[in-house]
Amino acid sequence: MKYIAFLFMVFISFSTSGWAEDADARFHIRVYPTEDNPRLSVNDAMRLALPTLWKRVVPTQGLDKASRLKGRTSLVLQFKADKRWVDLVFNPVQVQRYLAGFGIAMVNQQPKWDLSIQVRGFDQDDASLARELMNFSYTMADKQGFLLTPKGRKLQLSFQPSADAYGQPMISVDVQGAFSTDILAETQQMPQAYLSYQLQAWLQDILLQIRDAYSLGTLHFKDTSKEMMITIESDLPLTSEVALEEALVRQAHVVSVTPVLLQKMRRQYRIVMKDDDDSWVESWFSAYGMQAIRQADGSESQWLVQ
Repeated sequence: MKYIAFLFMVFISFSTSGWAEDADARFHIRVYPTEDNPRLSVNDAMRLALPTLWKRVVPTQGLDKASRLKGRTSLVLQFKADKRWVDLVFNPVQVQRYLAGFGIAMVNQQPKWDLSIQVRGFDQDDASLARELMNFSYTMADKQGFLLTPKGRKLQLSFQPSADAYGQPMISVDVQGAFSTDILAETQQMPQAYLSYQLQAWLQDILLQIRDAYSLGTLHFKDTSKEMMITIESDLPLTSEVALEEALVRQAHVVSVTPVLLQKMRRQYRIVMKDDDDSWVESWFSAYGMQAIRQADGSESQWLVQ
């Protein structure tokens, strides 16, 4: 029996020595022996590695349930022991089946993002704060199972001061690139005492929300060629603003309308359209007694409505 167990471990160690370099790195985990257990078995190493694996591949809402799972050695595709550590490679197919057996979803595809972060309009050094947030994102990446690479899908996050419909100071975030702001649970927060800590915590929530969306099977990446920005400058009452937004959503050319900036006298919307035709904008707003003016190329918005 001991001989069979030995052969099993050798088989795990060397039968997958051709593991592809472009394989999903989330399933490759290194663990370290302890003084109490200096020689880790496959089962010992797997138990140590599972918390890291779950954080990388299980959506946030399933983590608590996954943390109670003990795993099984059939999840391990490769086991390689060194004097100082043990390398494990888990089998993605087996892991997905195992989690599904307990009703837990998995982020099947590793999110790969070309991330950029902008911070604008705050009293402190915006560029320094943006760099700090980017560094924080890199520290998150390996732990949370996403990859930041220029070859990934474009994901641009912009944080800036704003105000709600009643003029109260707020901080807003806008999402650009292959993703829509609609994916986020919240796009505004009230300012807190320590801006840096607040934005780090919010950034973590945002990246995890987008990562978790990969597990739903309903994530559609935005075609940025069908997108435009509209800025509305008016003193409409709140009820009229809401009615105008609802009417805009129902417009035949429009797929979605996302508020980017909401201030008492100035509002900005990101509009995703079914095609590139925006010739309807001028006449549509004219029917509501407003004037839509096309802006020059390179402007913040394609249309200014007054």
